[in-house]
Amino acid sequence: MKWLPEGAADARAPRGLTPSGAGTAAGAPADAEGLGAVSMARLAESLGFTTMSLYRYVSSKDEVLALMADAAVGPPPEREPGAPAGWRPRLEQLVRAQGPVLRAHPWLAQSEAALHATGPHRLAWMEAMVGALDGTGLHAAEKLGVAALLASHALSEARLAGEFTAYERAAAEPQDDDTPRVADYGAIIAALVRPDEHPALAAAVDEGAFAFDGPPDDPDLDFGARLILDGVAALVRARSDG
Repeated sequence: MKWLPEGAADARAPRGLTPSGAGTAAGAPADAEGLGAVSMARLAESLGFTTMSLYRYVSSKDEVLALMADAAVGPPPEREPGAPAGWRPRLEQLVRAQGPVLRAHPWLAQSEAALHATGPHRLAWMEAMVGALDGTGLHAAEKLGVAALLASHALSEARLAGEFTAYERAAAEPQDDDTPRVADYGAIIAALVRPDEHPALAAAVDEGAFAFDGPPDDPDLDFGARLILDGVAALVRARSDG
């Protein structure tokens, strides 16, 4: 069933059962309750099958996770009308578009099967990112490396956002003493840092660098993504100068 061409039908599958439909149905409980809510039995029930009959069309839970991942990411956005030409505006657009997807489906950053799934939507994202670098002078392997680095950074940011959500829940629970919580990372660092031994960290504490208020809600690129793209720009300049 997995990764049929658009419009093609799996001879084994009932009419109307598509990879994207199965992935969307399986992803709904994961969005609401986490990956632990995903099961072949639950997917079968949502699609009107018995669990055993579902195995005729979907071979394993890992295949379900792959279908879920591809349905969740969806296709990449088209280049915005009137957007500036060039590789960087396009990559910035694609990077910005990944954040809402990963926040809407936090399980994407938690499952190895989901992370390594390579379905039609994932391939379309890869094509868009690698294609954005056409004409830069970068080699094919370098273009792929840029795409992989940006995708990995987006996943790292998504994991951080998920951890922050968990920290917020922990901080909301009552406690019996004034001991800093594990969730209060900044307070723990401030308590452990000694200015004579850790002068750089002490300066960072004084400047409020450890005061994390959660992932940014604005559409601007985060610090890490900007650094990556600045590095790509330097490599592109070096290629053109060479």
